[in-house]
Amino acid sequence: MFGKLTVTKLFCDDLDAMVAFYRDRLGLKVLQEYPGTTFVFDTGHGGELIVTNTKGDQPISIAFTEVDIPAAHQALADLGATDIAPHKTGERFEITDPQGNNLIFVNA
Repeated sequence: MFGKLTVTKLFCDDLDAMVAFYRDRLGLKVLQEYPGTTFVFDTGHGGELIVTNTKGDQPISIAFTEVDIPAAHQALADLGATDIAPHKTGERFEITDPQGNNLIFVNA
């Protein structure tokens, strides 16, 4: 192990759509902004989510933990949320962001 995973970086074609999704729809706080190329969001546990339109590999998966699954599922149902399913530590569901990256929501 090389420390803690505290940063996730997502590459995108449409930065405005991604910022609107993570900031406005999921409520993540913007920590830093590099106009036209990159936004850094607070993940709520000392980590960062970086969204950038610079070149890179995609799509990826990220997980949100300690989620109120029924409330989150209802709030995100219009985005094509999967059915709530069993998870090794509780329940989970998934959605995709505007770039096609996979988001997993887990209640543990």
